[in-house]
Amino acid sequence: MLKKFVWLLLLPVLFFSEEAAPEKDFFQLDEVVVTGSRVEKMLRESPGSLAIISDDKVKNGGDKNVGVAISDIAGVDSSKIGFTGQTQNVMIRGVSSEGTLILINGVPLKSSYQGNVDLSSINLDNVERVEVLKGPASSLYGAGAVGGVVNIITKDKVTVPSLDLMALYGTFQTKDLRLAYSGNISGISLNLSGSLFQTDGARVNSDAVSKDLNGSIDYSFQKNNNIRITFGAYKCDSGAPGSAIVSNPFNRQQLEKSNVGIDYNLPLGDDSGLKFKIYGNKNILNFHASTYETLSEERDFYTEATYTYDFGGINVITLGISGDYGVLEQSSIGSHNAATRSFFAQDIFDLLGFWIFTASARYDSHTLYGDSFNPMFSLVYNIDDGVQIKGSFGTAFRAPTFSDIYWPYMSDVDWLDPTKTVITKGNASIVPEKSTSWEAGLNLEFGKNATLRTTYFNNRIKDLIQWSSTVNTTGLITTWMPSNVGEAEIYGVESELKVIPVQNLDMLVSYTWLRAMDLIANLPLIYRANNKANAGVSYGFCCCKLSLNAEYYDIRPNEFGTAMLPSFVVMNARLDIKATKEIAFIFSVNNIIDTSYQLRENFPMPGRNISGGAKFSF
Repeated sequence: MLKKFVWLLLLPVLFFSEEAAPEKDFFQLDEVVVTGSRVEKMLRESPGSLAIISDDKVKNGGDKNVGVAISDIAGVDSSKIGFTGQTQNVMIRGVSSEGTLILINGVPLKSSYQGNVDLSSINLDNVERVEVLKGPASSLYGAGAVGGVVNIITKDKVTVPSLDLMALYGTFQTKDLRLAYSGNISGISLNLSGSLFQTDGARVNSDAVSKDLNGSIDYSFQKNNNIRITFGAYKCDSGAPGSAIVSNPFNRQQLEKSNVGIDYNLPLGDDSGLKFKIYGNKNILNFHASTYETLSEERDFYTEATYTYDFGGINVITLGISGDYGVLEQSSIGSHNAATRSFFAQDIFDLLGFWIFTASARYDSHTLYGDSFNPMFSLVYNIDDGVQIKGSFGTAFRAPTFSDIYWPYMSDVDWLDPTKTVITKGNASIVPEKSTSWEAGLNLEFGKNATLRTTYFNNRIKDLIQWSSTVNTTGLITTWMPSNVGEAEIYGVESELKVIPVQNLDMLVSYTWLRAMDLIANLPLIYRANNKANAGVSYGFCCCKLSLNAEYYDIRPNEFGTAMLPSFVVMNARLDIKATKEIAFIFSVNNIIDTSYQLRENFPMPGRNISGGAKFSF
């Protein structure tokens, strides 16, 4: 089956010769990226498996938030629980969302309480691009980078002033208004965006109202001295309907997020420089149920300094230190704080662009769970023009959350047997999950009209954090608590083919074959599909662009491993019409064939939904 699929991927490449390649370089292989090595490298020279989202998904308002934009990348799985406005996380290469690190301009965005980030709350209006690094990255970024890293890079310098206004209306009484301005005043670049989103939702009590404001101020002075200030605020009031079998028509949730950061680049010469980062985030989450409420506030402060020296382009050394201090005030588990001090180093050895060897390591010292040391080794070998081999080996870790450590002691009657008692509590002795990973990949470039990338990856995770139970000697009391009782192996193959057969026609096919096993229970890990595929095509004609895409998920175990969720196919379409230089019309249909499906059991996804509107650019 896999062999047949590989041949299907190769057929378009064999059919369309290099001479037929259009002028447009769709694949951006010479685009500069930073996430894979913390220094600017061309995509084809960057270590690891890296994907970039910088096309219509970001620049033309194609997607509302980061979670939607990255969901069709090979190896990336979405864990949405409903329509836009409901919680959305991602898993990379089968690793849970707690093992996926979300960054903004290289700075961690994390929840010390829950361990993950709701990507539906991160809009794309002030985003330049999103870089997704698949595979372990704790050697550069610390805790949480087991499955990969999503780095959200905001807009900075402005060369052409612009003012954009977008208004969309769609199914479920959905209204989406966006405003973005970019300008340059006396050498100061200003980017400012805001949006207002409102929907009734696809289910009872799944309505949402959100608004956000994001911006950046960028200024360069003297010779290559640059300072950038970024800021953002987000507020959302939404219903929390719960699962379809345990409906909660009155539960509500309010989320407020704000952040501010300063990046300063200080050149020390033609070959060296210093970079400084200071960032602060605050997250407030209030959950109101009919019988209880949970109020939490998280504050996180992050500082970082890095030094880079370039020995004539042959050897690039990076040294850095960082500090992270987090505070949680939560109505159930109380007030807690923790700090991390980190040191990291990297050496990139580039032998004329043919052999590129990267070694990196990071030491993290945490006030609650102790120390962690994680190395990484990567090799890029450019055999010939358009033929490249990549490989890497490294370790990573995921830290326990405040919830894992400090979950309050709670006792209740066992609803299955009223004569017994169930106790839940946190575990102060819990330690981080640890992973050892390696990967090997082959990248082929066929001129500018086709690329094929295939990677095998293997990830072994020990001390897996799982809620486990113990029963006392009387058999009447069962205690549940998070413990390091699990061990998992996740391995698979991800492939991606991009083709431009003729001018203005872009084609994309991605496929992931995955095996994720709990080695202790000898069972598949929940919600991991063995097979996942995406296909997309877009064609530009006259003043229009039509885009079609489809997504396939194989069967996968439910939350308890007692049943398999059915496979499904979802198809979407979008039409952009450029009426004038200043006015464009946008129409989209999601879930065209009205598929009934669930990404999480008993959380039905919306059926066919339609939206349309206009974008005004000046």
